[in-house]
Amino acid sequence: MDKAQRARDFLEAARAGDIATARAMVTATARHHNMYFAAEMTVLIDAIAAASVQFPASTFTPKRIITDGNMVVIHSHVTHQPGDAGMAVFHMLRFDGDLIAELWDVGQTISADSPNQAGMF
Repeated sequence: MDKAQRARDFLEAARAGDIATARAMVTATARHHNMYFAAEMTVLIDAIAAASVQFPASTFTPKRIITDGNMVVIHSHVTHQPGDAGMAVFHMLRFDGDLIAELWDVGQTISADSPNQAGMF
């Protein structure tokens, strides 16, 4: 399986609350850079899984995936519930072999009042 598919599978497993699968896809020392949580990847995985309980109908729809060496960037549309405009999210993942070693994520809420007719995607 290539890194792009592994990155996508990791994010989908975490979103679906499949903690065991998500944890099996990261290194023992994996870290992330989301400013709202402690840096250990297990903390972020647990937080995403908890959100899946709160928002069981959430969706993760990759729009673009870019791979460069050991880095994968996924531009996606994330929603929490049906009818929710959601967010545009960039996840950047660094791999060590076949395992994820580091993750960055940045999101922007989609606004119905945006003057940009091209939209977020």
